Amino acid sequence: MKQGEQSDKKLASFSESAIWTAFPSMIKHLQATRIKPANVTERMQTFESQRGLNATIILVSATCIEGFIVDCLKSFLLGDQFASKDTFEGRLDHDFLERVQRATFDDFPDLFRLAIGKPLSELIADKDLIKGVQALIRFRNGIAHGRSFVYLTYEDTEEGDAELDKQYKAVHAYLEEKHLVWGRDEILNNKVADHFASLIKPYMEAVLAQLPIPQSDNVKASVRYAFKYC
Repeated sequence: MKQGEQSDKKLASFSESAIWTAFPSMIKHLQATRIKPANVTERMQTFESQRGLNATIILVSATCIEGFIVDCLKSFLLGDQFASKDTFEGRLDHDFLERVQRATFDDFPDLFRLAIGKPLSELIADKDLIKGVQALIRFRNGIAHGRSFVYLTYEDTEEGDAELDKQYKAVHAYLEEKHLVWGRDEILNNKVADHFASLIKPYMEAVLAQLPIPQSDNVKASVRYAFKYC
């Protein structure tokens, strides 16, 4: 079968199984897995595994939010998967769905502008929450590509002063503002990971408040299910 041939076939039925709904309980499990070192030796032995757990919590937190946002956008096209591509309206529906399916976080503002008139950053009143989620996505982007934390020290700075390079500079500034790290503190610490995980549900509730009914109904049910055991 040639590429693109499948998309021209008439859809008979479809079903979906969300992935992001599994992540809140997974995050809770990861947090419970972390060890509280009893002494210096145990702290050294578990240092890297603890960093790995916290990096995973950050990755999963960002993925959970992105999956949720995609479902919010897709809620505007319920049933439109069956729309005929022989009409202008049908082709618009399919084009919007394809854009949502391949979207990155940077694409979401324009997609929400099409769906509800404005990007979420303009609609959600809690700008600190928006800032936190943006920092989470930036952090995830670096971690997902395995980028190292590179600290830079310049000749005109005081001894011991250092700053992170461009990849994590904005994230580090946000974390310092929240008093979660300072200077060369370990950035993949428990407080940082837990802070970002704590943004998930408030952000989802803030987004759902912007969606009209009935678009919000199905996604609300998914959010309740995702946090049922958290």
